[in-house]
This record gives sequence, C-alpha cells and structure tokens, in this order.
Amino acid sequence: MNLMSLVWVLAIAALGFVGWRGRHLTTSRGKRIAILGCRMAAIGALIAATAAAPHQRTAENARRIVYLIDGSASIDPAQQAWIANRVASLELVRPSAVEHAIMVFGRQAELAAPLRAGRPLDPRAVQHAMISASIDPASTNLESALLSALAQLGSQRGGRIVLFSDGRETAGNVTELLPLLRRAGVEIFSVPVPSMGRATTVWEHLVAPPIVQRGAAIPIELVIHQAGSKTRAGQLSVAMEGVTIKQQSVAVRPGWQVIALTVPAVRRGTTALDVRLSIPEESLEEARRIYTEVEGPPRLLVVTDQVADVPAVATALKRREMDVELARPQDVPITPEALLDYDAVVLFHLPKSSLSQGQADALARYLERFGGGLVTVGLGGELATEITTPAPLDPVLPVVFEPKGLQEAKRRVCMVLLIDRSASMMGPRIAATKRAAVELVKQLSPEDLVGIYAFDTQPYVVVEIQPARQVGQWLIDKLVKLKATGGTDVLPALTTAAERLAMTGATVNHIILLSDGNTPVNAGLYRALFQAFRTRQISVSTIGIGSAFINVDYLQWVSRETGGTYYPLRDLNELPKLIVRDTQNQLERLPFSEGQYQPVKSPTTDWFAQTTEFPRLRGFLTATAKPGARVDLIVRATDEEYPLLARWQLGQGRVVSWTSDSDTRWSPEWIRWNGFDRTWAEIVRWASRQRLTEELFVSVEQRSGKPLLVLEGDLADPQATIVPAERPEASMRTEPPGRMPLSLIQTGPWRWQASLEQVPSGWYQLLVEASSAVQPAPATNGQTRAVATRWIRIGTPPADRELPGQPPYEPLLRQVAQATSGMYDMPDQAFLPVTTTVTTAVPAFTWWIPFALLALLGDVALRGSSLFQ
Repeated sequence: MNLMSLVWVLAIAALGFVGWRGRHLTTSRGKRIAILGCRMAAIGALIAATAAAPHQRTAENARRIVYLIDGSASIDPAQQAWIANRVASLELVRPSAVEHAIMVFGRQAELAAPLRAGRPLDPRAVQHAMISASIDPASTNLESALLSALAQLGSQRGGRIVLFSDGRETAGNVTELLPLLRRAGVEIFSVPVPSMGRATTVWEHLVAPPIVQRGAAIPIELVIHQAGSKTRAGQLSVAMEGVTIKQQSVAVRPGWQVIALTVPAVRRGTTALDVRLSIPEESLEEARRIYTEVEGPPRLLVVTDQVADVPAVATALKRREMDVELARPQDVPITPEALLDYDAVVLFHLPKSSLSQGQADALARYLERFGGGLVTVGLGGELATEITTPAPLDPVLPVVFEPKGLQEAKRRVCMVLLIDRSASMMGPRIAATKRAAVELVKQLSPEDLVGIYAFDTQPYVVVEIQPARQVGQWLIDKLVKLKATGGTDVLPALTTAAERLAMTGATVNHIILLSDGNTPVNAGLYRALFQAFRTRQISVSTIGIGSAFINVDYLQWVSRETGGTYYPLRDLNELPKLIVRDTQNQLERLPFSEGQYQPVKSPTTDWFAQTTEFPRLRGFLTATAKPGARVDLIVRATDEEYPLLARWQLGQGRVVSWTSDSDTRWSPEWIRWNGFDRTWAEIVRWASRQRLTEELFVSVEQRSGKPLLVLEGDLADPQATIVPAERPEASMRTEPPGRMPLSLIQTGPWRWQASLEQVPSGWYQLLVEASSAVQPAPATNGQTRAVATRWIRIGTPPADRELPGQPPYEPLLRQVAQATSGMYDMPDQAFLPVTTTVTTAVPAFTWWIPFALLALLGDVALRGSSLFQ
C-alpha cells in the first residue's frame, strides 16, 4: 500500500469516527450538525493539504545582469578604456530596476562590484575596478569566468551575462560549458573588444588536406592578415614528432595573404604537424597543430621472435609492394587503436603463449570492431606445450591444433648421446653405456641423425652427427676405444651438443645425458644455456649413473628446465631399456607430420583459380578446422585430410591460418616456386582491413552555435566514433572515457549528420565504418565493413599564449552567444525586457492548514471548552 492510499484510508476512518461520535453530542440538533460540519471540514482540509497538487504562482522579478570583463594580458590599456566607456554607455540606458554586477577575469574571475540596482556606473569606476582586480592575467579562461558569473546570478532563471573579451582563450574550454548555461536559462551577449594597439599580424587559419597519398607532398596553407603598411620578415617551421623537418623565411605583406609550403608524406597513417610562425619585429611567435591521414599500399605488422632474420613471407610481400614492419611479440600493442595503422597483422612462427591477455584482447577488438586482418603462419615455441596449453589467442583462430601423433614419410630426427667418461664411470658402468649407445642407434630410422660424444672436463667426439645408417657399421669399433678417466664438467659438453644440433635443421633435437651429475655449477651460465635450448627447442633427458653418489638434484634440474625426463637407474642392465624408452617418448609426442606432402585445393574453395598444382611440403602441423571456418587447401597423410589453409570471418575482421611453416625447413620448394609471392599476396590482401572505395567528405558545421558533424558519400549503414587526439591509444577492453560513439542521422541519400554539442573542443580522430559491396579477390559472400580515418577539429582549440593587440576571435564569441540564445555585439538588448517571469510552486498546505485551524476553532466555539463529549 502506497502513501496516498494510506492517507485516504485514514481519512475515511476519521470521517467515520467523527460521524459516530457526533450521535452522542448532548446538544440541540442544529448545533450538533454545525459541530459535525466543522470537524469534517477540518479533516477535509487536512486531506487536501496532504494530497492536493502545488499551486503555480508567477511573478515578475527584476532582471539580473553581470558585466563579465576580460582582464587578461591580451587586453591592453587602450582596450580597457574602451571597455569602461562601453559599460558606462550601457549604464545610461539600463533600466533602474535591473540589477547589475561587474566581474573581471583572467585565469580566474573576481567580483569587482556586487549586484545592485543603483545609479549608473562611471567609466573611471569601471576602469579602476578592472585595474585593481587581483586576478592572474597570464591566461584567458572563459570557462571559469562564466561559471563564476553563473554562481553570481544565483538560482533565478533569466539572468544575462554581457561578455567583453577578445575571444582568444588560452586556458579552459568554454564550449564544454555551453549546454549547462543553456539548461540554467542564462543568455550571453558577447561584445568583441576591438584592437586598439599598433598594427599587428593575425594568423587566421591553418589548412591541410584531410588525406594524402604516401610519397606525395602534404600541402600546408597559412591564412594571414597583416594590417600594417609595410612588409615584415618572418620565419616558418614545421615539426613532426618534435623534429623540425622544414624551415623557410617568409615575407608577410600588408593585407590578406596565403602562405603555402609542402612537406613530404613519408609514413602511412596519422601525421601530426606542428607549425610555428615567428615575426620578430612584432614579437609574434605562435604555434599550432594540424593532423592529416597518409594513405598508401597495405601496411602489415609482421610479428616474429627472430626480428634479425626477415621471414621469406615478409620478403615476398615487400616484393608485392606492401609495407612490412617487423616487431617482437612484446611490441604488439595492447590497444586496438594502436593497431589501426596496420591493415593486417602477421604472426610468423610465433608461440601462442608469447602474447598476453591484453594483447590478444586488442587483436580481437581490432578484428571484430574495426575489421582488421590477422594471418598466422605456423607455430613456434615448444610445440607439445603450445598445442596442449590454452592461450588467449585461441578464440580468434579458425583452427584447433591437435597432437595426433607423428606421421612420417622421411623423418628428420637428431639424437645426441653424451657419455660421462670420468673416473666414476670405470668398470661395468662404461660398458653399460656402450650397450646403451648401440640400442639408441637401433631405435632410429636410417635417415635420422645421431651423434655420440664423451666428456670429462671437456667433450670428445666419439661419433660426429650423421645419418644413423652410416653409424652402425663401425660404431662398435669406436666404442671399444672409449676409456673412463679424469674429472667431470657437463657444461662444455652440453654447449658443444647444442652447437652441433643447431646446424642440422632437424625437427626433433634431443640430448640424452649419462652422468653422475657431480659437476661444477655456474647458475648464470646454465640459465643462459637453458634459454638457448628452449629457443632452439632442444630437450635433455638425464640418466643417473656413477660409482657412489649421484647428484639427483642436478640431473632433475637439467631435465626439468629443458623439457626432458630424469630416469633413476636401479640396475646397469636397465640402461639400454631406458635409452629405448626415452627415444620412443620423444618420437611419439610430436604434434606435426613431416615427410613429402602434396597440397591440393578443397572441393569448396573459390581461391587460386589460376593455380592448378602446388609445390610439395616437407611438413605441417596437424589441426582441425573450427565450425564455421572455410578450408581452401588441404594435405593428406595416412588416409586423413588436414587443413593447410583455413580462414573465417570474426566480427568485421578476417583471420587466416597456415599450418605449415612457409620457411626453409618445410617449404623450400614453395619458396623457390614462382607463384610464392602471388599466393601470399592474395592471402594477405583478403585478410587486410578493407577501405572505403568511394569518396568520403567530412565537415564540421555550426548551426545555432552548436557543432554538427556532416558525412557525405556513397555509404551503407555507416557508424562513426571519435577519439581525442590527446589519447588516440586509449584501452579498448571496455569503452574507455576517451572513446565516443556518435549517433548518425541520415538527412539525405548520401548525407548523414551527428550532433557534437556535448563534445569538448579540440582535435579528434574520426573512425567511419560502412558496408561495401565491392569485394576484394578472392571473393567472399556477403558485405564487408570498410573503415576510413579522418581528423576533425571541433570548436576552437585554445591559443598557446597571450598576444596583445590581436583582433577579436569572432567565431568563438558568436558561438557562445548563439548557443545560449543571446546576441552578438548587441549588448543593449540584454536589458529587454526589464523583468523576467518567474514561476514558483506554492505547496497546498499553505492554504489548507489555516482553513483546518479555523474549522477546529469553530468546533471549539460551538461546543464550549470540551473537545469530545
């Protein structure tokens, strides 16, 4: 039950109670009816006081006016005198009922004369108030000044501000305040303060095209007005990222002049140009910034953990006139805005685990929201771990890598056996290691590589690395000569084995270490060696064998850090079996196929119409295409088909996965193939972020003092977003404060507009997405989303310093007046009408409570001194 229902229930109960009690009144019938009437009237009045709506009352109040005077350093004494005389002339026509106050502002505002409706102000009093105001004149903050004036006007609507200023704000952002002033009902009548000093040069506009092609020149134009009578010498400079790229002397002639210069467009993407004009004769030095977009060939970010070696794919794409930039995994941005400079990202032999959650999220948003492209080539790192361990990158890939066992035609395996020949290995132990070496060779295929090294304090070659079929003939003779002697140092032997393995290019690189582990340990050298092992994908298994004490901790540490296995040896007869077991474990854990495989087009593909036969591959990663993915190339192994090239659409973006390596290990024939460049260019161009194919015209217009974004072009379902220039790389995991989607309204067949009223002044990067029916080759079904980037300037960015003698900046003063329903350069209209209508709500109890009291007094007067009888 709500409050009103409770009030009515209580009212009915009170009326019933009063009626019931009225029957027991011991008085005449007429007086009893009068008493009951007074009581019911009192209860009814109380109900009305509680439930009745407030009464609206209108009143005419005297209007309030605040003279807001610019007292910054850009206003010289002659201008101050002009303002004082102008205020005094307005005071002569001000109705006496209108209250007025004077405020002076610079960086902050100060009340110089409080609100009053007295006699007109004298010019000398106004100028004295301006001079004596304790403000900081080092900057012009219109935003702070108008807020102070609003507070001075109070809560009464209909207040007006007469603003005297040159409109050249150097602090704050007045356009952010305009919606608040409009809601408060405050009207601003702006008055431009004319230039009274000596003739000066005014830099009116800085213009550059919104988009240029890379390699072309960026034309820059400065619109300048010089009110003097003679030509003045000046210096013009242009800087990019803090580096001056051009300087030239200019002659500033009297009157209007356009100074043109050009700078090269050397890099694709956003280019920020800082232009500085200096005229020493006038002590004029002013700097401004302008943005432009440089377009060119597709720009690719190729991410690899070996940036020193340019991948063959990157070289091929360069030959197809694509811009390629190499980066390490840690350099991948964590915000999608930072990726917008690239049309696609290529991950070459990159471990999935090398990208953080933030980097993967940025890639996902870059794909889904901005229509970016992603191409993955092979997989790096320790494959068994990379495939079985979930990674943040997994959801965006069109395939799932799965270890399905080794399926080999010709294997490329290299096993190295390191035998401790120190004094602790004398007798039956050295004999057991010889039998283990023979068993190792027996487990390998004839084409596999094997090497056997012995060591004490330094390594010795027993069998240099070579195919296993060449070792069996004379291995026994080599092992017979192996004798146990000397001390033990394992590190040089491991280093030598790693160097030999690096030269083989083998698929499987594995070391089996037979030792008691009693060796000097330099932790720093070992950590560096283990890092090299992980990079080269070399694993080490250890078997503890020795005379008495076995350093189990050392042997377990070596195997654990390199991805191998430690085997405790209980009996020397077990040693050959352990060698066999470890070798088989290494071969069975492989997640890829290696041999000779012929790629073929899938029955459903519409790609590669000009190619009938592809070169063979020596290996690939076994994988399964996800539901919704499209497979274009397949390879067959052991009567099964595996995807070689798979792709899918992810939101607005596209992802392609190539499950081979496209490098010398598995694809030497592909690299030598004359269609290698063409094929990879076709793949990358399909994945790359699409561009708007038609002209896009962008402008910012002012309507009634409110900025409006206008888009014109042959667009379908456009969407627009702006990002401030101060933070173009804001995080996108959630909608960041700096990112502002715009609501576009179609106003014509090729025209859209969006309000920018709530957007602060400044430079913004505009991102426009639209559907395009134009399909790049190879074709896909449905429409794609293309993205265009432009830069727009909203409002008037603050000047960098106070410049005396400058003419007023009329566009800002007009905008302030129009946005608040005021007038420009018509301050006398601020007094009309003299009063303002104020509507107030009068609560109902102010009427009904007195009536209820009168009714109760009547009841008491009729009955006497008792309230109830």
